[in-house]
Amino acid sequence: MKNLRRILIWTFSLLVHYTASSQNLHNPKNVDKTIMTYYQGMQTMRVLEHTVNPDPQSEKIYRLQTLSENGFSPIWLSGTDNGSTVTFEDKFPYDNMYSDNPTPYLSTEAAQLLYGFETAMKIFDQRFGWKGLDAIGIDPIKVSIENSDETQYPEYSYAYYSADVNNKYFVFGKSVQQNTPLFCSVDVAAHEFSHAVMMHRSNITSLPSLCTEYRSIDEGLADIFGIYVKNKVLQSTPQNYNWFRMEEFFFKKVDLRDPKSGKWADTYKGQYFDIGCSDNYNVGAGSGVVTKWFYLLSSGFAGPATNDLGYQYSNLTGIGIEKAIQIIWDAIPKIKAYSDYPAFKAFTLDAAKQLYGLNSTEYQAVEKAWCAVGVCDNNLPFFSIYPANASSNIEPWPAVKVNFSWDNDPRVKEVEVQMASDYAFTSPQVYKVSSFDTFFKPGGGVFYKGSTSGYFRPHETVYVRAKITQADANFCKGLNPLCKIYQQFSPTHVFKLADKRVEFWPSTTSTYVEPWYPELTWKSEKDAELYLIQVANDAFFNSVVYEGYAPHTGNFTETGHINATLAIGQTYYARVAAKRKDKPVLQSNYGVLSKPLIVNTSTPSTSVIQAKTQKLNDPPTPIGSLGRLVSWDPVPGATGFVVEVAKDNAFSDIVSSVNLPGNAASTILLFPPLPNQTNLFIRVLPKNNLVFGVCSNVWRVKIDETAALPAMKSPANGTTFPFKNFAAAGFEWTSGTLNMNTVDHFELHLTKKTSGLTSIFTSQGKNFLLFVQDPLIFNDLQGLKARVLAVNPLGAKTALSLPFEYVICPDHPAVFFPGDLGKVDPTKDFKVEWFASESFAAGSNYLVTIKDAGSGIPVAGFDNKPTTAHSMPVPPGTLTNGKNYTVTVRNSSSCPALLLPTTFFSAVGSGSINQPQPPNLVNFTAELKGFRNDPDAFSIPPAYGTSNYELGVELFDPNGNVLALLDPNGMQVTKLLVDSETSGVIMAGSNKPQGKYKLRLKLAKIFPPNTYYPLDQPRFSVLLNGQTVVLNHIITFDIFNPGSNFDEWKEGFQFADIILDIK
Repeated sequence: MKNLRRILIWTFSLLVHYTASSQNLHNPKNVDKTIMTYYQGMQTMRVLEHTVNPDPQSEKIYRLQTLSENGFSPIWLSGTDNGSTVTFEDKFPYDNMYSDNPTPYLSTEAAQLLYGFETAMKIFDQRFGWKGLDAIGIDPIKVSIENSDETQYPEYSYAYYSADVNNKYFVFGKSVQQNTPLFCSVDVAAHEFSHAVMMHRSNITSLPSLCTEYRSIDEGLADIFGIYVKNKVLQSTPQNYNWFRMEEFFFKKVDLRDPKSGKWADTYKGQYFDIGCSDNYNVGAGSGVVTKWFYLLSSGFAGPATNDLGYQYSNLTGIGIEKAIQIIWDAIPKIKAYSDYPAFKAFTLDAAKQLYGLNSTEYQAVEKAWCAVGVCDNNLPFFSIYPANASSNIEPWPAVKVNFSWDNDPRVKEVEVQMASDYAFTSPQVYKVSSFDTFFKPGGGVFYKGSTSGYFRPHETVYVRAKITQADANFCKGLNPLCKIYQQFSPTHVFKLADKRVEFWPSTTSTYVEPWYPELTWKSEKDAELYLIQVANDAFFNSVVYEGYAPHTGNFTETGHINATLAIGQTYYARVAAKRKDKPVLQSNYGVLSKPLIVNTSTPSTSVIQAKTQKLNDPPTPIGSLGRLVSWDPVPGATGFVVEVAKDNAFSDIVSSVNLPGNAASTILLFPPLPNQTNLFIRVLPKNNLVFGVCSNVWRVKIDETAALPAMKSPANGTTFPFKNFAAAGFEWTSGTLNMNTVDHFELHLTKKTSGLTSIFTSQGKNFLLFVQDPLIFNDLQGLKARVLAVNPLGAKTALSLPFEYVICPDHPAVFFPGDLGKVDPTKDFKVEWFASESFAAGSNYLVTIKDAGSGIPVAGFDNKPTTAHSMPVPPGTLTNGKNYTVTVRNSSSCPALLLPTTFFSAVGSGSINQPQPPNLVNFTAELKGFRNDPDAFSIPPAYGTSNYELGVELFDPNGNVLALLDPNGMQVTKLLVDSETSGVIMAGSNKPQGKYKLRLKLAKIFPPNTYYPLDQPRFSVLLNGQTVVLNHIITFDIFNPGSNFDEWKEGFQFADIILDIK
C-alpha cells in the first residue's frame, strides 16, 4: 500500500519524459488574469493567451503557462492522464476556471502551483537578483501534475525536482482514487524551486553517493527558502514570522523552530538524526539541524538550553531573517556534493566574515548557533576530549582511541569514559581510567592526559562522554571548574569513523580477469586482517557465485584469488570489504563494501614462445623430423593444455595432438612420419576441464630431416678392415644436434660401395654403440660406408648422418705353425704354415718374415721372402738355438694400414716338434637362425611381412669334404625354413677334427608372394658352440636392379662361405 507522505526531494533520475506544449500556438503572449487558487484565493498572475487561428482577432484561449519575458524563465505546466499530456485552459465562454480540457486535477490546484512558481521566481529576483532556475532565465520551468495511481511511486502524494542534465522538471503527484491532496502550497513550490536554484548556484549536477550529509543540508535549505518565500507572500514581520512548513497539510505540518515536534533532529548526530543512504529515506531527519540553526541565528534564544550532545547554550542573539538568508545565499556556491555539516558551517562562517567581518556580532552569532545544534568542538575550557566533536574519518582499527586532558589539577584519580553508537548511550562501553601522563605546557604549568580505546565497526558514529569518578576529598571545595564534570558527564563528542572502504587498484569501474584463476587487486587497508571477496552475477549481488577471504599482507596493494571457475565472456560484479578478525568484544568487524567492480572475463590465452619472434612474412622455422621442444606461457587455473600440430593454419588437418597437465609449460613434441619439407602449424590450447581457451599465435615450421642429426664417431673415418673381417666391429656415434628426448632408437646403415646395397642394423633403445659381427659385410674390396639415423617412438626418422668411409683390404693369412709360443728344433728343418687369405688376388705373394724377437732384425733369407704356397720351409741351422723369434706372413696385395698378425715362438734344441700335430677330435654344435618380419598393422607405418624363404645348408671340413649335418635328434639338416621371426636349426658334429670349416648357405627358395619389407630386413645369424660367428647378416635386396650379382634376395643366391674355426 502506498503511504500518504510528502516527498520533497530532488533527484538526478529521469523518471518522466516531458515535452513542452507551448509550441505551434497562434499569437501567443503573456497576460494578467485573476484566477482562483487552491490556498491563496483569487490572485492575479501571468498566464498564456493564444488564438484558435492565425487571426489575432479570433477567439482566445487562456492557459496556465507563461512564455519567457523580462529575463524570466517560461513555465510549462501540464497534467498527465493515462499517458497523455493535458494543459489547463479556459476557453470561450470563459468562466475563469481552467478545466476545459478533460483532466482529473482541479483547476485551482494547477493555478496554485503556477502562482507558487511565479511568486518564488519573482522573490528570488527581487531578493537575490536571480532570474529563473539558472539566473539568466534560459532553462524552462517544466511542471507536471501526475496521478500516483498510474505510477510506481511508493507514496500517494509527493513532490520532487528531477535534475537530469538533459531534461529538468518538477513533478507533483496525488492519488485521484484516494483523493489525496496535491502538495501545491507556496512554500512547497518555492521549496522545489529552491532545489533547482541551489543546483545551479552550487554547480552540483550529480551525487557521487547517497550517503552524503549534503542531501540533508540541501533539504533543510530548501525548507528555509520555502518558508522565506511564504512569509514574503504573507508580508510577515519578525514578530509574527510563520515558521510552519506545509501547514496546509495537517499531517505534514512541522514547526521549524522545533524540528523534534515532527521527529526531526535538532542536534547534529543527536536524536532522530539520519542522513540515510537510500532514495526514499526521510530527509527531514537530518535537515532539521539546518532549520533549527537558521531559526536560532535569525531569531536568537534567551533562556538556557542543552542540546542532545549535552552542550549548554543561552542568550543567543539573533541577527534577523534577511542577514541570515544572505549568509546562506553567499555560502551556497561553496557547497560540494560531498559536503557535511562541519563543512557547511565553515562556508557560512566564511560568508559572515566576508559580509560583516571576522569579529562582528553576525560572525559570532553564526558560530554560536552552530554550537547550539551540535556542530561545535563541545570541549569545556578546562576539559578536552579528542577526537574533536563533529570530526570524521577517525580510524576504527585496531580500536577507537579516545584521549582526554585537563589543566593543572593533580587531584583527579579516576575518569570514566563512555563510548556508544547512539546519542542516548543505550548500551555504552564503559572504561575506567586511573593512569595519567603529565606534560609541561610551554607557557608554564602542566596538563594531564589519559586515554582509552573502544571497539566499533567502520563507518559507525561514535558518541563519547566522560566524567570524573574519583578525586581527592577537597576536590570540589572552592571554585574548581573541574567539579562541573565530577560525577556528571561532559558534553558529548560525536564523530564518524572511517569507512575503511576498499578501493580497487588501479582505480577503475571495470576490469578483465582470467576466468580460470581470477584475481582482483585493491589498495591495502591499514590495520585490516582479512578481506571479504564477493562475486555475483548481478550488480545487486542477489546471485552470489563466490564468497571467500584473502589475507592482509600490508603491501601497497592486496591481491585476492577467486577460488571459482568463471564462465568465459560473461560479466560479473565483484566487491571487497576489509575485515578484522572476530573477537569477543566485537564480531563481524567489516569495513564498508567497496563500490561494485564490473568484472569481465577474458578468454584464457597462451602463446607459443618460439613463435613470438616469428614475424608475419618470415619463412617457417626449419625443425628436425623427430620432434621439437615447444614452450608456452602458463595460464593460471588451466587444468590442461592441448598441443596440436596441423598441416594447415585452420587446423582442419591435424597430424598430432597431445594432452598435457595444467602445470606444464613445455613438452617434447614428437612428429609422426612426414615427408621432408612438410609445412606444419603448431598451437597450444589451454583448457579447464571441457572448456578451451585460445592460442594467440601459431608457430609455422617446416620439417627438415637434416636439421637435427646424429654423427658417426668410431671407428674413425678412413679406418681399414680386413677382408671378411671375422671379429665383431663396434660402430659408435654421438647425439650430434639431436634432442635425445625425441629419440627412441637408432639405425646403423652399412653400405657396400660396389653394389650400393645397404644393411640396416637397429640399436637397442638409445644406445650409441652397435657391434656388427658379419664377415659377409666386409667382403667388398671397394670399401664400406657407415651412416646413422635416429628414429622417434612414432617411427619418424632423421636423414642419414654424414658418412664415415672404411677401407677393406685383402686379409693377411693366419700362421698356424709354429703356433704362438710354440717351440721348434733349429737343428732340423721345419715349415712355416698358414691358412690361405680370404682375398688373394692373382699375382699376389705371401711375404714371410722371421725376426729375432730381441733385436727385431730379420733372419737372413727370411725378410719378406715371397711365395704363393701356403707354407715355407726353414732349413736346419737357420735359427739359433735358445733364441726367441717372431714370424709374420703378409699378403702382398693388402694395405699397409692393415694390422699384420705376429706369431712368437722359440728355437729349442730338444723337446721341440718341427711339424703340426694331427688335429684333435672334438664335438661341436652350429646354430643357424633366420628372421623374417611378421605383419604388424599397429606399427608406424604399418608393416607388411616379408615372404617365407628357405636357406640351403652345406658344411665343408678343412679338407673340402662335404660333412653331413645332423640335428640333435640325428636327423640330417640340409635346409632351414624361415617362416617366422624366430626360425632356427641346430646342427651337431661328433669326433670331428679341429680346423677351419666352411659353412655354405644358399637362398634356396622364396615362397610366393615375393615380398620384402625394407624397414625390418630378412637376416640370419650363425653361432658356433654358442659363440656368435655371424650376427644378423642382412639379406640385401637390390630394388633398382633385381637379379644383379649383388642382389641377395633371389632364389639360388649363394652367400660367401662362412669360416667356422672349430677347436
